[in-house]
Amino acid sequence: MNTKQKRKLSIYIGIILIATILLIIFTIYYIQKNYRESLYLYTNKVISEITKEHPEQEEKIIEEVFLNNSIEEENIEDILSKYGFNEENIDIVNDNFKSIDKLIFMFSLIFIIGILGIIGLYTIYIRKQNQKLKKLDDYCKEILKGNYLLDLKEQDESDFSKLKNDIYDMTIMLKEKNSLLEKNNKDIEKLIADISHQLKTPLTSLNLINDILYTDLPEEKKKEFLDSSQKELEKINWLIKTVLNIAKLDSKTLILDKKNENAYHLCLEVKNNFKAMCEINQADIEIISNKNETINCDKKWTIEAMNNIVKNAIEHGAKTITIKLEENTMYTKITIRDNGEGIDKEDLGHIFDRFYKAKNSKENSLGIGLAFCKSIIRNQDGDIRVKSSKKEEDSWTEFMIKLYK
Repeated sequence: MNTKQKRKLSIYIGIILIATILLIIFTIYYIQKNYRESLYLYTNKVISEITKEHPEQEEKIIEEVFLNNSIEEENIEDILSKYGFNEENIDIVNDNFKSIDKLIFMFSLIFIIGILGIIGLYTIYIRKQNQKLKKLDDYCKEILKGNYLLDLKEQDESDFSKLKNDIYDMTIMLKEKNSLLEKNNKDIEKLIADISHQLKTPLTSLNLINDILYTDLPEEKKKEFLDSSQKELEKINWLIKTVLNIAKLDSKTLILDKKNENAYHLCLEVKNNFKAMCEINQADIEIISNKNETINCDKKWTIEAMNNIVKNAIEHGAKTITIKLEENTMYTKITIRDNGEGIDKEDLGHIFDRFYKAKNSKENSLGIGLAFCKSIIRNQDGDIRVKSSKKEEDSWTEFMIKLYK
């Protein structure tokens, strides 16, 4: 029942109470008035009859009845009893007194009807509330059974409807959270399976290398196998570290500290990280910026994301990598474009999926670097997209990172 309905019920009850009280006051007033008139007429009649027989006693009778009131009660009863009157049959003397009894009866009836009306209204109200509570209880039981298909959305503004709508909204929220939890559990299962699969290959190699090292080998061969073992261990270490960082980002336990940084200096640091790798692969990194642009980000983790993109570009044959910075009032955009192998169209939609390997992925690729990039950027309320064209002579790939201010 909303406030408007409660107000209406209160008005109805108030009207009944006021009407009952007014009727009671009117009835009491009418009874008193009728009683006085009846008493006056009857007394006047009695005195008139007496004075007819004894006119000389009129003054004395008036004085005794109305002024002195000295007649003893025993004498009155004696006089009436001589003529056969008592308390039970005295009302037959004058019909006017009978109307007083009727008025008293009416007064009692009106009072009882008024009280019953109020009780009736309250009973109806309580019964309706109990019916609504029962429906709500049944609905909650259905929810506990896992039935989320019930719809209690109502358009009126009653307090009860608001409560039902709140329960409905909470039910939908719990359903969505339950679905999300189930999805997360499936993702965790898939992640564990993927990690197990990714660890299987390096661990197999390490076991094989370990068995070989137990045999009598020349020093050069031992060093070669130890170098291979070191690479596999680094691969495992990087995989575990990256997966743990992604899990921390997803669970919000790794909080990124966003600050306004100089965008050019940030890109320059990325470039310096690949000096040796560029020298070996005869690649070049160019930065296009006005050197005064700013970027709102966590510097450490943004550089980590960009490192993964640049590393992939060099590993896939890029000779020229351009990092271009563009700034406006809403965001800073970092565009990383390379002239490497490019990405097939069917792979573009999955390039950020965890453990996804494109057709042209390297043998030692784990398919998690770009997924890590996406987690870093998205956890800074940013956005990352990729475009690519794969042709024999003119292939390119372009990553666009938007970090909002």
